[in-house]
Amino acid sequence: MAAIASLGFGAVPSVAQEDAPVIQRYLGDLYLGDSLEDVQRIYPPAQEWPSQKEPRSGVTRVRVERGYAKNFPADVDTLWLGFKKGSLVEIQLIYNARFSRKKPAERLADDMALIYGEPRRANDRFWWTDGVTVLRVFAAELPASADHGEAVALRTSIQILERAFFRRSS
Repeated sequence: MAAIASLGFGAVPSVAQEDAPVIQRYLGDLYLGDSLEDVQRIYPPAQEWPSQKEPRSGVTRVRVERGYAKNFPADVDTLWLGFKKGSLVEIQLIYNARFSRKKPAERLADDMALIYGEPRRANDRFWWTDGVTVLRVFAAELPASADHGEAVALRTSIQILERAFFRRSS
């Protein structure tokens, strides 16, 4: 499944549980551990990708919108990529409105539960871990258009990240 990732809350075991399935470290044609050059070979830039470094974690977060790359995953509007020391430690896909209507976060979490078992849950956020990798599924809040009179628009999102970069408050 090219679209697997998630969000987590609560205590996470420091080692994998023997009966916990191993979380896939592949999402959107990318692997945790890829370099920026690897990512740019898969998604050639059409323009410079904006980025910012998070002071606490030292992770550089790169935002790739559909128009920022020459090719892009189907039904995805935005990729968030986190790099630490040149290595990909976080991959997040935010789906478009059509996909999000068809498959809201709860339904995507149900699909992931068939693979990884029952998720841990905090409100509308679902997550799994094998002690090394965290998979999160949630509704990402995006600024809504003024035309609709909404403050935010909810889009289905999936994320994988290295356990070391998982923050309880994420």
